[in-house]
Amino acid sequence: MMRRNRLLVVALLYCTLPSVWAGAACPPVTRVGLSDLGYTAYREQGRISGIAVEIANEMARRTGCKFEFHWYPRQRLFIELAAGHIDMTMGSARTPERDAYARHLPYAYLQYDLVLAAAPARQYRSLADFVAHGSGRLNVTRGVTYGAAIDAQLALLAAAGRLEVVNDYETVFGKLEMGRADGTLATPPIYGKYLKHKHLQERAVVIPVAEAGARFTGIYLSKKTVPEAVRQRYAATLKAMVAEQDIRTLYARYFDEAILKRTFRQGPGPLLAALSAPED
Repeated sequence: MMRRNRLLVVALLYCTLPSVWAGAACPPVTRVGLSDLGYTAYREQGRISGIAVEIANEMARRTGCKFEFHWYPRQRLFIELAAGHIDMTMGSARTPERDAYARHLPYAYLQYDLVLAAAPARQYRSLADFVAHGSGRLNVTRGVTYGAAIDAQLALLAAAGRLEVVNDYETVFGKLEMGRADGTLATPPIYGKYLKHKHLQERAVVIPVAEAGARFTGIYLSKKTVPEAVRQRYAATLKAMVAEQDIRTLYARYFDEAILKRTFRQGPGPLLAALSAPED
């Protein structure tokens, strides 16, 4: 019954696509900005790979549009988007600041965990618990947004001299491996890749924290460079991919069932609703 209902939803989506796409010719190229986010996006032997790249490639296949990938540090990525130097970013959480110059299209969920380089002497139940009773120093990545509850705790760590901001997660986890930092905040796609490094794999621990709720992650499209008809075309394509659970299938190439269930426990409904909502 569930499969039949899902197929019906997909069929209805495709029935609406011609009217949505009418007059929406592909741009000459859509410039896609990416940055270091573990398995979401990473560089290896000069090539950009990861979940975000696979999602963009599937969108390109379905629409016939050409996507071109560009790599930036995380903070620089959104400066380039705001300036109109790129058209789209991947693996992006929604914020009011970014909404001012771009439109958000969610395709999955993210949730931050506290990652410590070694098991702590006591068990922490929240980030506030770590801040109040721990002594460790966290490293976080510049340009990453965590949400108000986590930001409040990071401000306390900064005031106590226990917070350092660096350019990317590769630097963060390199410092954890060398013992130059005690922990960080990261999502499963991020730490899932870096904790495979031998020294971290043997001793690092991941602690879910109460302040970190599930949030949308997805695409931001520039208001300056992406026409509305093209945005609607990409949104319709992404909506079909979510309804068909193609996004979950792409994630399954990188994670075990436990991580998949946690990541997609809210199901496609909220994502489809957000993709269907009219723009403000």
